[in-house]
Amino acid sequence: MAAGRDLRGPRQGARRSFFVVSWAVSALAAALVTAGCGPRYTYPASTVPSSIERIALSEYKLEVEARVVGRTVGAALYLDSIVDATGQIPKDVHEQMGQLMQVVTRVALSTDLSLDYCTVLIRDTKTFAELNITRSLDDIKRANADAIGIEESINRTLFGQGRYHPGPEGSRPPLVIEDVRKEKFLTEQIAQRIRFSLAKDGQEGAVQGFTLVDGNFDESGGRRVFRFSVLTLKSEDPRETILEIFKLTNQVLQGYRYGDFDRIEIQDYLNRQKLIIDRQVLFDYQQKKILDREILERFLTESQSIQEAFKLFGFSMPAE
Repeated sequence: MAAGRDLRGPRQGARRSFFVVSWAVSALAAALVTAGCGPRYTYPASTVPSSIERIALSEYKLEVEARVVGRTVGAALYLDSIVDATGQIPKDVHEQMGQLMQVVTRVALSTDLSLDYCTVLIRDTKTFAELNITRSLDDIKRANADAIGIEESINRTLFGQGRYHPGPEGSRPPLVIEDVRKEKFLTEQIAQRIRFSLAKDGQEGAVQGFTLVDGNFDESGGRRVFRFSVLTLKSEDPRETILEIFKLTNQVLQGYRYGDFDRIEIQDYLNRQKLIIDRQVLFDYQQKKILDREILERFLTESQSIQEAFKLFGFSMPAE
């Protein structure tokens, strides 16, 4: 997910508080309830982008651009502004985001084209800010069949924000949609869940503390590794915090029945601890052959210093 990726420290993560708390749930609520519930249509593979553009215009008066790249379909809506004077996203923008997601998923679920993911981009033509939503079509099918609930469906949806690069003299650039890979989708979803979880203090969902989360799926060196790095001021026992992160990682991988990896690494820089779990240990944990206490006792080690976190999350190094 190009411009909206939010997993690489303060360059994106520190900006997340501007948008996510206010729009993550409301932006998609209507689409989650109604997507795929209307009349069923068949859209030949060659007509998918044009069908999205036509339906968005005729039914919602939205002028959008749509593209298909690999197994991902996406659409972009350009607006004069995506926030109001208080920095919040207005109700009509929320509605337009939901409407566009409905159109994209409606076409994606009714075509003979092989698709796995859909992405919606909402772009501000004045500030070049961007909001994006990415969903798995399989998750949408499961939600429509009541195999997963609305809350879990929202948890499985990626919300991002960032900036896009305009064309010459501020013109609209050619629309580029990234073909989503499953490993990247899972990595970003896990990081998002970690961020949301660590940002809560348990009291009516209030946001507290300071949390940065970086996630990546590394295939170098002949190994497939999920890596998550965290810098958080959460006041709980550090061991409990890293165990919470491990449980969230397991929850996602188990929920998607994903096992095509070699190892999980979780780094807590502030508390200088690292948890390394290989695939078989995770499978044993899922089958309750190994318990939480054993995970910490056997696989939690001391790790790198806080200076490494400055490099990872983009801070300037303190002067000597």
